Amino acid sequence: MAGPDRTISVLKLFTLESPAWTVERAAAALGVSASSAYRYVAVLTEAGLLTPAGGGAYVLGPAFIQYDRQIQLTDPLLQVARPVMEEILRFAPIGSTVLLCRLFGETVLCIHQVAGRMSGEPVSYERGRPMPLFKGATSKAILAWLPSRDLRRLFEAHRAEIAASGLGRDWPTFRTALARIRRAGHEVSRGELDAGRVGVAVPILDEGRRALGSLSYVIAARESASVPRLVPLLTAAARGIEGGLLRDEEAEVQEAQSGAVLSS
Repeated sequence: MAGPDRTISVLKLFTLESPAWTVERAAAALGVSASSAYRYVAVLTEAGLLTPAGGGAYVLGPAFIQYDRQIQLTDPLLQVARPVMEEILRFAPIGSTVLLCRLFGETVLCIHQVAGRMSGEPVSYERGRPMPLFKGATSKAILAWLPSRDLRRLFEAHRAEIAASGLGRDWPTFRTALARIRRAGHEVSRGELDAGRVGVAVPILDEGRRALGSLSYVIAARESASVPRLVPLLTAAARGIEGGLLRDEEAEVQEAQSGAVLSS
């Protein structure tokens, strides 16, 4: 069977810009033999992760649709956050959007979005679309709570991008900028990703104070005066989500313990 790392590297070739790949192109891109690439593609096709598209090309397969449905029905963060998001949208200005996002590699993904009436143009944070880690309140609210060792690694790898985002041209300045966000407990950005929009975001943290994701309002710039009112709403909502996740974990532990007792 193909090695897991190499097999996954095949999947990473498939992007919006290059959605279809032949085995020969994949082999050349990965620097492996055609026979190896055929084995990797065969494994992925058998699992439904790739499917033939004609002309010898392959595209992402139907298994992803099944897994996406499963995520939407079973992801604990999404299950706890969805009703909270619906509730807090009622207190936002007309045309606002509430976002739930989480870290994915060195990007941030929206996993759920609730848009209000007359929301106009969609916001950049669409479900499943990778977004920059260093721009926008939604991303910075996650970035600021990453472990120091991860932040240092990110800074060394993305100095120019971090400087362009206004977070600092050197490590001490970058660290200070993120410490300011942590002290405030929230972040506000204006037009960094969507012109005419303001982002207001707070982190969702686990028991170890590590960021699970972020909860955000995206509002029209003309509604900026509402930001001080929205921050405590977001903060309370995030704490409620954290509490809901903790209760779910405790219930799972109790259920597992009860099952162990019954089976003993």
